[in-house]
Amino acid sequence: MSVGGADLPPAATSDRSLVFIGVGVATLVLAAAAAVLLLGTREATDFDIDTPEGVVQRHLAAYEDGDYDAAWALFSSDVQSTMPLEEYRRAARDFGSYSDLGSRRILFDATEIDGDRARVRLTVEEYYEGGPFGGGDTFRSSREITLVREAGDWRIDDPLIGLEPGPFGPI
Repeated sequence: MSVGGADLPPAATSDRSLVFIGVGVATLVLAAAAAVLLLGTREATDFDIDTPEGVVQRHLAAYEDGDYDAAWALFSSDVQSTMPLEEYRRAARDFGSYSDLGSRRILFDATEIDGDRARVRLTVEEYYEGGPFGGGDTFRSSREITLVREAGDWRIDDPLIGLEPGPFGPI
């Protein structure tokens, strides 16, 4: 190979190729790290407790913190009568927390309010680590939570354990 009129030995051209490949890989790694930092640091939105989204958010936060009394207090009176506090505590302890299941992110998609009833639609993203060779999978699923307004406050009208339907009778 000739560069600037001078012939380079074959080893010099392969060394130069390796340098270019190394710089390219390093650039890609830095770009990926920057994208993860920029996209992964989005702040969670704190919804007002007077909104259906705020009630769902506080219920899930209380549940995740193991404050089952506070989570249960955000259920409607119908749900509370079907699912007594002690039964809810026992079921919640048996089910466990989100952190036991892997990495989970909950996105609020839409809320529909019709008088004293509301539906909050969520997307749940769950990430599970891969096996010994890395990788991993993200699973997305939709959830819908029904709320009812009681005495001016929104209350969850579905018997839930976290985001899952509870093992309790119909309300």
